[in-house]
Amino acid sequence: MNKEGKERMVSKFFFVKITSFLFVLTFFLAYISQIALAGGLPAEKGLLGDVSWYVEEREGRIFYSTHGTAVYGHEFGFFKNPGDCENDILWLTFSSNDEKVKDFVGKEVTVSLAVDGEIIEIGIDMLFASTMGFTQVMYFTNWVAGEQLIDILTRGRYVEVKIVGPKELEALLDIKFDEFNLEGFADSRKEAGKICRDSSPDTRQEENPLALLVLNGCGN
Repeated sequence: MNKEGKERMVSKFFFVKITSFLFVLTFFLAYISQIALAGGLPAEKGLLGDVSWYVEEREGRIFYSTHGTAVYGHEFGFFKNPGDCENDILWLTFSSNDEKVKDFVGKEVTVSLAVDGEIIEIGIDMLFASTMGFTQVMYFTNWVAGEQLIDILTRGRYVEVKIVGPKELEALLDIKFDEFNLEGFADSRKEAGKICRDSSPDTRQEENPLALLVLNGCGN
């Protein structure tokens, strides 16, 4: 499969566990979403947001991501799979108050990424959706970023993310777009790559000679 295309996950169970892992965060998202809907989006960009990028391991995958500046619970970032550390797989969460967004699970969604005004549109799967409080949280992934996008993000200052299709899904969104600060993107990607390589099976075997002896049948 072309590296610019989609990567299918081995098991949907992984994303169910990710949902549990993010329960506290997305519960907070439900509360923040209600505030945003009641009073509108913040007049000052970044008022609700945390521009920090985080690198962490979730269910054996190395994530690096940041939060939205309109809705804190929105996530934009990537993850790497140990053993395949060269690829960066897009990870995006978005929210809506309309449960009908679940009708689009398993379908391809068109997302616009505007990096400092330079617009790139991609097709990405809505893999999963869950209800947290009064909010429907949608999870998008299965899209491997190419070198061009990584380079644009590395040089960028912010990325505006907007779901633009299907139009039926766009109409269900209370908050049409969110903005993510790219400060820290390059450093967090570098750190995620290091952790990924250190976590790869071949690396662990090289660093543990005893493991190699056991694998070669010489441990007895």
